[in-house]
Amino acid sequence: QLEKRDFGKRLSLDSSLVEYMDSNKYIEHLLTQLEEQHRSLWREKLAVARLQREVAQRTSEGAMHEKLIHELEEERHLRLQSEKRLQEVTLESERNRIQMRGLQQQFSRRRKM
Repeated sequence: QLEKRDFGKRLSLDSSLVEYMDSNKYIEHLLTQLEEQHRSLWREKLAVARLQREVAQRTSEGAMHEKLIHELEEERHLRLQSEKRLQEVTLESERNRIQMRGLQQQFSRRRKM
């Protein structure tokens, strides 16, 4: 019976050792998974940061594009106003020239009299 007890103890020790080794392997496996998840999370954070930079750049480009369109529309409006004012001034100048010619003719006639 002593041998049976020793065998039982040895079997118990052997199974404990196997469990301990299995536990260590499982812990190593979990640590490996944790490291992989950490690397994956880091890659995802880098990707998110890159995408955020792209979005910010495109938003900035879009805002710049909108600003340029607004400035172009403003320039167009100012040009149209300037052209209108030029027409008004040209017309007024033509009227003044005609009036001046009329006055010169009147003056010439009066001098002849």
